Amino acid sequence: MNIVGKGFLLLLGCATLASAVLTLWLWPRLAGRGAKPIAGRIALLLGTQLSLAATFLFTINAAGGFYTSWAQLLGDSSTQYHLDNAGPPAADGPNAGQLRSQGQGHGQLVGLRSGLTARLTVYTPAASYAKRLPVEVVDLTGAPASASGGVDFQRLADTYHVLVAVVTSQPTAAVTSTTPTTSTTSIPGVNIPDGAQGELFWSQDLRSALIAHYRVDTSPDDWGVAGVGQSGGAAINLAVQDSADYGVAAAVGDWTSAPPQDDWPGIDRYLTSVPAPAVRLLYNPNAPGIPGKLRLTAGSPLQVATQSNLTLASALTWLGAAIQASGSAS
Repeated sequence: MNIVGKGFLLLLGCATLASAVLTLWLWPRLAGRGAKPIAGRIALLLGTQLSLAATFLFTINAAGGFYTSWAQLLGDSSTQYHLDNAGPPAADGPNAGQLRSQGQGHGQLVGLRSGLTARLTVYTPAASYAKRLPVEVVDLTGAPASASGGVDFQRLADTYHVLVAVVTSQPTAAVTSTTPTTSTTSIPGVNIPDGAQGELFWSQDLRSALIAHYRVDTSPDDWGVAGVGQSGGAAINLAVQDSADYGVAAAVGDWTSAPPQDDWPGIDRYLTSVPAPAVRLLYNPNAPGIPGKLRLTAGSPLQVATQSNLTLASALTWLGAAIQASGSAS
């Protein structure tokens, strides 16, 4: 059951009310001295207090988004930040407030946790839909303005029945995740000490904002991310680190040219110290310095595909097909 879902919180509330009623009803029957009556009264008090405390703490957790899955709460998650299996927060909650709509699918995303800001354009299928939608995130924060030329995002959403979220840099002179209009700076796929908290932005802020506003799935197999150049490197790093959030990633162009981050050891060193994540990657094999761990994946849950002269349009088509195939398999 979803740890932050309304159904779970409602169940806790009903259990607390039931324990209180049961305590009032049984208390007179457990009056007296003796081991059994005393033990019964202690059990009733403990049960009521624990259920009340659980209801209060889980409600606070749902509002603040501290733990968003049972795996994260119980320490079974391999990533520090994720929203796997998180239910849709209330429409007026803090996650919804991150996305400031400007109409026609355009808006500004102000990260609640990362403090980063970016432009966001969302495309949904024109046809009505009953099921929750998979998501394709297009990271253009570190790409030139011409990078998306020729890509019909609406057609992509209609063809693969996905929500397409295009993220671009927010023009500003402030030192945030965005850049002045004269240049572009990629929002990284990792958290930089005393710098941009990129992993928080992609794994928590963006996901929670989309989940709050749209009927989207939360399974990592239904979330893909693609980027061009440095943004492509961020997409690969993000999927490798946060496989509980993004199960598919594609990198277009010279994606290995991203500057090294102080707290990111690199894919080769990272995959030496952790089990290989069950993610699917697509990248341009002509980029220089491709990590060796991404070349030798035989027998690994990490699935890698390469395509020379990879374009953003073909990468997004591959993402849509991969997500669609995952949905058919499940």
